[in-house]
Amino acid sequence: MKRYAAALLLPISFLAHAQPEAGKDYLPIDPPLQIHEKKIELIEFFYYGCPECLDLEPFLNNWLQGRRDIRVVRIPAFRSSWLPLARTYYALSILGQEDRLRSRIFQAMHQGIDLNSEEVLFGWIGSQGVDAEKFKSVYHSKLVRSRIMESEDLARKLGISGVPSLVVDGKFLVLGNLADEDRLDELIDMAKKMQRK
Repeated sequence: MKRYAAALLLPISFLAHAQPEAGKDYLPIDPPLQIHEKKIELIEFFYYGCPECLDLEPFLNNWLQGRRDIRVVRIPAFRSSWLPLARTYYALSILGQEDRLRSRIFQAMHQGIDLNSEEVLFGWIGSQGVDAEKFKSVYHSKLVRSRIMESEDLARKLGISGVPSLVVDGKFLVLGNLADEDRLDELIDMAKKMQRK
């Protein structure tokens, strides 16, 4: 009797982990980006002021633990009013401080601290143990402007229309609920199989 019950459950379990469907679970990127490394690249387009991006952070952090096969690339998407925080991301990345301050920036924005205001931002950055003058210099640098232009071009190329957005290995734009481990695992496996061809 127990064996029969287990056999009945097998198709349900199998369906729960069915292959992702194009147009429903992901959009294929055509042509795909050329990724020049062995790891699978997961691109996250985000904005610090986006509530859904804030909610996605702990899920991604947990899902990525121990995943040495994945390289995460975070790209700040922006409208013109979001430009200060796109600059902030790149300036802090160049200074080696973005990982340390990412969750604090999210929290500050969602507590009503307007880090899109440069005056507020520079004061807040200084209060977080970052040299404010050095930050200002990098924030206004040609390097940061260049990285923002590159990220704009990439977002256009990939058809990114909102945040958060996830792109798996330059091949798949994830649709629907992004915090779905099974779907992401399947898309990672699909990307790996494509790498081997």
